[in-house]
Amino acid sequence: MNELCSIGRAKLLVVGLNPQRIGTESEARVPGTATWSDMDYQATGLGEARTRFEAVTFPHVIGGLDAVEWLQQHHEREEAVNYIRLRGQYLGRMQGLVRIRHLFIDETHLHPFDGVGRRVGVEMDLVYVGGRR
Repeated sequence: MNELCSIGRAKLLVVGLNPQRIGTESEARVPGTATWSDMDYQATGLGEARTRFEAVTFPHVIGGLDAVEWLQQHHEREEAVNYIRLRGQYLGRMQGLVRIRHLFIDETHLHPFDGVGRRVGVEMDLVYVGGRR
């Protein structure tokens, strides 16, 4: 199976827990003060950087609940884990050390035999701690 990215021990795959959307956001602190004729801005460093993920799996067909469980474990333990993303030519690139700040798991159409959702969606907000990408 092709691994698209990993967050700690959670592997997001083509077949399994599959990433649907990845968005990155960062900020630079640039406070301004008024002058007689304009504004004066001073760069004071970088602020927070984060990545937002949306992923989905259909566990009764393609699995993926193992990755969901790892994400829950990393989140509940407040662990700082490596975030690695696949790039062109099958090159894995270390994006940085992250913590899972928000984790939302949504199950729909519960299966009648085991009560697990036939579709399991995951949304998470990763915040970079330590080194930046």
